[in-house]
Amino acid sequence: MRRYLSLLLCLIPLISCSNQSVTRDLKSNLNKTIRLEMFDSVRFGDKLLSYEEFRQRYNYISVVYLEDGCQPCYPKFIEWQNMMDSLNRRNDYTVLFIIQGFRYNNFIKRVNEISVFNDHYYTIMDDSLSYLLNNNDIPRWIIDGSVLIGPDNKIKMIGEPWATHEMTELFYSICQ
Repeated sequence: MRRYLSLLLCLIPLISCSNQSVTRDLKSNLNKTIRLEMFDSVRFGDKLLSYEEFRQRYNYISVVYLEDGCQPCYPKFIEWQNMMDSLNRRNDYTVLFIIQGFRYNNFIKRVNEISVFNDHYYTIMDDSLSYLLNNNDIPRWIIDGSVLIGPDNKIKMIGEPWATHEMTELFYSICQ
């Protein structure tokens, strides 16, 4: 019993420190600028449009970073497609998937092995790690968790809008 108690007492400072660092990271990265201007075009289904045209259409964008070859990324792609369909959204909001990889069709082929669906959001294929390199001042765990950006490309929210009731309410308050 004493062993367990002493182990628990040793873990408490570690847990509290990690929670403090997460909170500190969240606060210090809200309103940081996400750099996307290095991308020339955005894919929507079989169509390509310029990044500028895309940005003119949408004020609020959830940026979701995925990697081709990353097994958890394929279900995450499907989850975003399905969950965002269930939220009430404005016309000037969309999801942008930035996929580190070479070919969109290869990524979609792997996704379709899990579940067949229609891709109805925007995609950028990033074959040179431009997104990570140009946003290296933002912790990787935040990049991997997704960010909601506003018209100024600044981070307004970190995480999935459906993760909790509070996150959904925050999403609606930002995008209203």
